[in-house]
Amino acid sequence: MPLSIKKLPKSMVEIEDEISADDFEHHYKDALKELNEKSAISGFRAGHVPENILVEKIGEGSLLEHAAEHALQNEYPKILEEHKIDAIGHPQITITKIARKNPLGFKITVAVLPEVTLPDYKNIAKNTTTKTDETKVEEKEIDDALEFVKKSGKKEGDAPPPEINDEFAKKLGQKDLTALRELLRQNISEDKTIKARERKRMEILDKISASTNIEIPEVLIMSEKEKMSLELRSSIENMGMKWDDYLLHIKKNEDELKKDWSQEAEKRARYALILREIANAEKIEPTEAELNDFTEKNIAQYPETERKKVDKPRLKDYAYGILRNEKIFQFLESQK
Repeated sequence: MPLSIKKLPKSMVEIEDEISADDFEHHYKDALKELNEKSAISGFRAGHVPENILVEKIGEGSLLEHAAEHALQNEYPKILEEHKIDAIGHPQITITKIARKNPLGFKITVAVLPEVTLPDYKNIAKNTTTKTDETKVEEKEIDDALEFVKKSGKKEGDAPPPEINDEFAKKLGQKDLTALRELLRQNISEDKTIKARERKRMEILDKISASTNIEIPEVLIMSEKEKMSLELRSSIENMGMKWDDYLLHIKKNEDELKKDWSQEAEKRARYALILREIANAEKIEPTEAELNDFTEKNIAQYPETERKKVDKPRLKDYAYGILRNEKIFQFLESQK
């Protein structure tokens, strides 16, 4: 039968094909040899068991299944490469017919990276502007910051809180109160600038997403839920709380939590696909030097005894995503 590739809903494809009788027989012989070498049958050395005895011991059905697994491990990647199928996740494989010295029939269902039809993202980015007053620092904000610093430094007991004056500023390493206020102004302004930039980036992405057609495969949504679970677990444990105690406190199990995250997980998967498509369209990617620099700086933050244990390829993959996304946002922000 000829190879059949059928598109299914939710960015899935169904592949149906056969492996010729001659090729399947070749894989059958390989499977037989492999099992023979692993066998432990009384009276025979491993690898020297007569075929009829081995088949009787293992069973013809198990041997055929092993041969089919061999055959598909070889054939499946070739199909993906030849037909340019961007498969993601684990495939579901069904054997439709199997017999010695006959073609092996199979059907594979797998999720694929969805087609992403982007709007005019450059124009959207160009017309998304930051409000000029978002980064302005009011005097009251500086006063509030000073009060917070004063309360943070208050000693235990009945001692009166310190006055906010030049002496107070000098104890904090500043020349005088004016210098301290200016430092706080700069810090607040910098914080507001970062937050305003993040809001603008999310606004750009929201607007691009609203005009983008994508069918999100379930496997990507599940992957995002796993990431969200790991992020939350890490945050909880960093606060000194046990994960099980946290779940007990919120009266939910992990499955219920993940169900609550469905909408956010789909949004995250959607945004990741949009950023990937823009990067591909604009040929945006970090340089090897940038990747190495990011990786080395991260490794340097570990204790010296732990540095050799760091999974560098994994860290480099992480660096690629972080640096590429930053470059994409910088590209969008540069649209005039």
